[in-house]
Amino acid sequence: MMKTRYAIIAGSLLLGVAFTSCRDEQLLEEGQGRMMLHTSVMNDIKVVSRALSNEEIADLSASATIWISDSKKGRIHTFTGLASFPTEGLPLEVGSYVAEAWVGDSVPASWDKKRFRGVSPFEISKGVNTQVDLECHIRNTLVSVIYDPDIDQVLGDYSLTVSLNDGVTDGSHSLVFEGKSTDKGYFMINSRTRGLKFKLAGTDLTKNEPFEKEMEFKDAKVTEAPYLAHATEYKVNLRYDSHGEIKIGGTYFTLEIEPEPVEGEKQEIYINLAPDIKGVGFNINQPLVTVPGEVGRRSLYITTSSSIESVVVSGSLLEAAGASFPQYDLVKMESQHKEELSSKGIEFELLKRDTINPTLDTNMRINFEEFFTNTLAEGTYEMKIVATDGVSQETEKTFVLEVSGAPVQGNEVSASSLGFTSATLTGTILDNTASGFGFELRQAATRSYEDWTPIAATVNGSKLTATVNDLVAGTTYEYRVVATKADGTRFEGKTLSFETVSYPQLPNGGFEDWSGSSPMFICANEASMFWDSGNHGSKTMGKDVTEKDTSVKHSGNYSAKLKSQFVGLGSIGRFAAGNAFVGKYLKTDGTDGILGWGRPWNPEARPKALKGWIKYSPGTVQDKVFTKVPNFTPSELKEEFPTGSHDKAIIYIALVDHSKVDVEYKDFPVIIKTKVPQLFDKNGSNVKAYGEMIVSEATPGDDMIEFTINLTDVNPGAFSHIMIVASASKAGDYFLGGEGSTLW
Repeated sequence: MMKTRYAIIAGSLLLGVAFTSCRDEQLLEEGQGRMMLHTSVMNDIKVVSRALSNEEIADLSASATIWISDSKKGRIHTFTGLASFPTEGLPLEVGSYVAEAWVGDSVPASWDKKRFRGVSPFEISKGVNTQVDLECHIRNTLVSVIYDPDIDQVLGDYSLTVSLNDGVTDGSHSLVFEGKSTDKGYFMINSRTRGLKFKLAGTDLTKNEPFEKEMEFKDAKVTEAPYLAHATEYKVNLRYDSHGEIKIGGTYFTLEIEPEPVEGEKQEIYINLAPDIKGVGFNINQPLVTVPGEVGRRSLYITTSSSIESVVVSGSLLEAAGASFPQYDLVKMESQHKEELSSKGIEFELLKRDTINPTLDTNMRINFEEFFTNTLAEGTYEMKIVATDGVSQETEKTFVLEVSGAPVQGNEVSASSLGFTSATLTGTILDNTASGFGFELRQAATRSYEDWTPIAATVNGSKLTATVNDLVAGTTYEYRVVATKADGTRFEGKTLSFETVSYPQLPNGGFEDWSGSSPMFICANEASMFWDSGNHGSKTMGKDVTEKDTSVKHSGNYSAKLKSQFVGLGSIGRFAAGNAFVGKYLKTDGTDGILGWGRPWNPEARPKALKGWIKYSPGTVQDKVFTKVPNFTPSELKEEFPTGSHDKAIIYIALVDHSKVDVEYKDFPVIIKTKVPQLFDKNGSNVKAYGEMIVSEATPGDDMIEFTINLTDVNPGAFSHIMIVASASKAGDYFLGGEGSTLW
């Protein structure tokens, strides 16, 4: 089969030789090489050649996620969107790495949205630009339908509904193939999917009545091989068979599923990133501050991944140079105007840096020579640059140059310099004859002079640095740089501000996001799942023990309603506690569950307490529930909850490490198996801190009440995961509690 290339080219690919010779370009550090990225996407079917719209290009580019992992340290870089990958390439230490990429939309079921994944190991050598080719193959599982011609003799207006067998019944995980549709459906099968479900529907022409038949296919596999060459397409064949399981009138058919590897054509499609405008040796997004007479030569660099069509410049910096016009297009300007600007100290050069098409001008350097800049008087000067590439993508930046007689300049605090309770302040020393360099700090809520706190700083060349600790998380602070001038007068810099990082909150902590029905999931989709429940087990009897509720809530639209109940028919069944937990329901083992508890948590954001709102209505322990309690139930629990007693609810939180690893379920720090039993031990060696609240009676009034659970050290030390469990029945692990106990 003929193959053409369907490719996404990151702008960095086009800069393979752009950073190797110029004297003031960004240089590699000792022991480093540079990674250049080239990604391509393997399409699954023959496609009609067409140009993508700018909107489609932007969507596909923005959807890309790129991971760079070190063979020893694990993941070290994450880039969201191709535009976030450095256009000049990624400097890395010499060693072995793996690049991974995801491109496209992750949708459970779709006719056109596709998800691609690529993995590529690579080596970085000292001083070498290494191009990494990431070929991304389709991650979806495809489904197509083929009908026997005889179907039209017995069935009319027919359709085949194909669904993921994952408990979601709202239609979002299903596609309906109407008639003899030749379309291909794209499904995202994962570890929770138990295969595919089919529903053949139409009109039985022999009886002139509705026909419907449901079937399951349990062997659909996850497309997840590390270096996957092909996805799988399941061809659903409805074939005439005299002994088939589908009977329509007097005719029998068989539904056969044929898995086939996907092999499609490739098509060259280039996704060009918008032009990139950078300052050489400084951040163009911040003003460049210098002193009169010492500005020196300054340069801007423009890169594109197609071609440079225009670079329009304007602003007061042109006026200061004595230019004849307020605006120029540096690409299209006449030679005499170029010579004029050059004579006044503004030079530029178009560069051919495209390794794919070396005839294109893809880069430009703009130099502001020192014989011009060193004559600038004190003041603020600007130059707006608007760069447009060959596919009409446009980038605008403004270069701001501040010429100041100040002895020192305070810098903006970068996001990487902020912590929950700390911040690193920096400044640039402009006058070495000054002394007494430092900072002053105060909370933004206070404004009086007396509230400034002196902060000592470290001087290293022209760089001023101070790290401040013991700040308040999620709080805005003001700061300024201070110094003593050579004449002995005090200098106070411009007041700047930053906000410390807020402590993270529990994802979906207000229980606003839900999906599915029987089981109902406490998440908008699987990718965002943080909480789970025992609904996976209780659904076998058509019940959800945990649901969303609009009638009781503290804020927002919903609360989580945890209702304990006997799940079964007659005397056959078991008591199931309404519950919610941080983690994932892994498997149903007979009438018992296997649960994974705990989710990764930033150890720097160590919580001290859990706060929230609850309402509780306890049920009464009944004989039919008590008789189902397993023989390993502790005697003290049987004594605490005799027949006729009121139930109690429990909420507990723990900080745990991952030192105990289950052989089969390795992704969670705590594995619960109610059949064994294997339950949580709050005093276990892997528990670093713990807190609980037992609700022993109904909460007062009709509204929710606030609660706080403080954490207490158990085995002080580092933790990696947070674990929270809420149950409407304290002894629910032992299938013991009150029928109807409800915890909101």
